[in-house]
Amino acid sequence: MRNLSIVTQIAIINIFVFTIFISIFIYKNYAIVSNQFVLLQNEKIDSIIKTISPVISINLTLGLENNIKEIVNDSIKLHKELVGIEVTNSNNEIVYKNINSDIKDSKIYHTILEDTILKSKLGELKVFYTFSSIYSKLLTEFYQFLIFIAIFFIFSLLLSSYLIKYNLKPLIKLKEGMKNYSLEKNSTLKEDEFKNEISVINNSAVKMVKKIEEELEKRILYEKEIMQKNRLASMGEMIDNIAHQWRQPLMKINAIVLNTDRSIELKKYDEKYLQNRLDDISQAVYHMSNTIDTFREFLNPHKSKESFEISNSINKSLKVLNTLLVDIEVNLNQKEIYINAYESEFMQVIISILSNSIDIFKARDIEKKYINIDIYEDDIHYFISIKDSAGGIKEDIIDKIFEPYFTTKHKSGGTGMGLYISKLIIQTSFKGDIKVKNEDNGVKFILEIPKGKEF
Repeated sequence: MRNLSIVTQIAIINIFVFTIFISIFIYKNYAIVSNQFVLLQNEKIDSIIKTISPVISINLTLGLENNIKEIVNDSIKLHKELVGIEVTNSNNEIVYKNINSDIKDSKIYHTILEDTILKSKLGELKVFYTFSSIYSKLLTEFYQFLIFIAIFFIFSLLLSSYLIKYNLKPLIKLKEGMKNYSLEKNSTLKEDEFKNEISVINNSAVKMVKKIEEELEKRILYEKEIMQKNRLASMGEMIDNIAHQWRQPLMKINAIVLNTDRSIELKKYDEKYLQNRLDDISQAVYHMSNTIDTFREFLNPHKSKESFEISNSINKSLKVLNTLLVDIEVNLNQKEIYINAYESEFMQVIISILSNSIDIFKARDIEKKYINIDIYEDDIHYFISIKDSAGGIKEDIIDKIFEPYFTTKHKSGGTGMGLYISKLIIQTSFKGDIKVKNEDNGVKFILEIPKGKEF
């Protein structure tokens, strides 16, 4: 029944109730009517016999057989219940009888014919009777009654179905609207002009949907704002990293220039010396240019989906953080797995998690620093595990680290948005999740990215 329409369900229920009602009605009333009918007919037969028996007795006493014949024939013609009459004398001789050919199912009513004066037996009167024709008429009338009830029921069913459909129009419109509803399209849901109970439900649902749309719109704007703030914060971090990445090659170039200038002043140079110095400068410039390309790719606002290899993207992220990872041992298993998504966002998540470990290493002055990155998969997910040796996270706050604006790095100027944005990126752009737990005197982040998803 759950897959049937409301109108169909109501129709089935009505038919079921009607059938039970008619069955009970027939069961309760048929026996009563039938017994009452038999009783009335028996009374009628008794009345007929009491009427004709005295007349037949008189004519039998007088020997008027023709009169008896006339009385018998007239009685049978007059009363349809009678199918035969037999009159016998005191010697059991038949005086007259008129019996139909088919009396197999008939009943017999017989009485003694007496002389009213002498009270002596004159003979017997046998009356054969049946109620079959009357029963047939009664059944016909009963069937007609049932047909009338059925027609009335069908009419009522059709009328109620129409009224139900008419009153369910708002809900049907709501159903169709919800079936084709999409947050990406303009809502086609409208309030109904009717004022009945169904319309109230429809209008409440429409208002609720519109309220949800408004809240979602606010949420989307909020998340865009957060993402923008995070991108600006990321740009600041990237600029700091660029400064770190460029400091060494710039110092190298400066030293080369100073030494070359000194050599020229002292005239202690040759062509080979100058060529080597130019090669050193070219190498330093190439390193700086390569760094710029990496950051430009990361900060590109006009991103598009592309197929990228996970371990390669992690290596790019490690390159961005190269100067901050000098004294940290990083181990990465190079498993070749490709996904089609936004590489820059994936790198942002990796950099955020790694930066978190780097900050904790500095804050806690950890002696043995290492970060293990493992890439593996099962039948459903790809997994990226990032495990450090920074001492872990306090159990009372580990469940809060993905909340917006939650940070323990107030002194170092942490915004508390890095891990929140990371989780948001994995959930929205990759349809996955990030989990965290303490393990072996450190913390382990596990990125779960489902296979076969359209990101």
